[in-house]
Amino acid sequence: MSEYQYYEFQALDRPLTDEEQQVVASLSSRMDPHPRRAVFVYNYGDFRGRPAEVLARYYDAMLYMANWGSRRLMFRFPQAVLDLERARDYCQPLIIEDYMSFYPAGEHIVLDIEFHDEEGGGEWLEGEGWLDALVGLREDILQGDYRALYLAWLRTLEVEDLLDEVAEPPVPPGLRPLSPALRRFSEFFELDEFLVQAAAQASGDRATPVDSWLPPALAQLPARERDDFLLRLAQGEPYLSAALNRRLRELVPRVDPAPGPRRTVGQLLALAEEERERVHRQRAEEAAARRLRELEALAQREDETWREVDRLIQQATARSYEDAVQYLVQLRDLAHHQHKTIIFQQRLNAIYEQYPRRTALLRRLREAGLHQP
Repeated sequence: MSEYQYYEFQALDRPLTDEEQQVVASLSSRMDPHPRRAVFVYNYGDFRGRPAEVLARYYDAMLYMANWGSRRLMFRFPQAVLDLERARDYCQPLIIEDYMSFYPAGEHIVLDIEFHDEEGGGEWLEGEGWLDALVGLREDILQGDYRALYLAWLRTLEVEDLLDEVAEPPVPPGLRPLSPALRRFSEFFELDEFLVQAAAQASGDRATPVDSWLPPALAQLPARERDDFLLRLAQGEPYLSAALNRRLRELVPRVDPAPGPRRTVGQLLALAEEERERVHRQRAEEAAARRLRELEALAQREDETWREVDRLIQQATARSYEDAVQYLVQLRDLAHHQHKTIIFQQRLNAIYEQYPRRTALLRRLREAGLHQP
């Protein structure tokens, strides 16, 4: 299998300077400088630099994927804006940090999510377009929406044998249904759909923000600090809204609804298995009902179908033999359903007796399990 590695970086808060673009472009002879984006694709060899360092110095988002199953997503956040204490709730217990971690990088905090398929990779996916679909999750996290972090925590349950008694982190609202970006996140990291559905049972709706707390909070903001925020707003500082809201929440603490009981890893896995069995049972019942409708429709045209089988055999072509055998398989299933297997076998035997030298036809009949006793 050919090797495929894909690296993509995006600058969101500010464009790279000309000098910075040249430094990044020097990492590959096939890349043109760009102020917002850098893409590196390898079918042999590897990235010359260190992806985490390139992100920390120049970019705000990075995606990596390889066809042997590696997936990595990194975001760089302004340290003054991210509520790191709450975000780190999703990195517990410590083994989770092998797959998802936050670490400082100058004035920034970097989120690093990385998983490797120990079976050697699944479906081959091209890297183009994935980061565009996922990059909005960075803004969500800055605004206190930790659904992506919770899903990453869930993903670790598929690769680590955590103790059944370990409690889940806070379940964020809005996991049912997932947003388009979160669906792509689940696809990118190949989350178990049944585990996500089980986890979402404890996730409420995302409430519309109530802004009644803002006036009293603003009134408590010291005049000098308020003027500083206005100056930074006039200067176009990115994510100032998130920084201001975080400061106001310090003055008027958030009153969240009382959380429900935290489920354990063992409970989540059991719920996922129940959900898997329920969906499989439902799909089997739907398939059986669909098959019954097909058989009942075939029963209305059974004689016509037998005549079509004879007509196709008379044509004596490979395609007509294949079509005739498909009809015969359907007629056999109908005979089983109607408890008329003996009658069907008699008509099938007549075909064997009528066309003993048509080896191509007889071979196809046997391959389809339509045997002569």
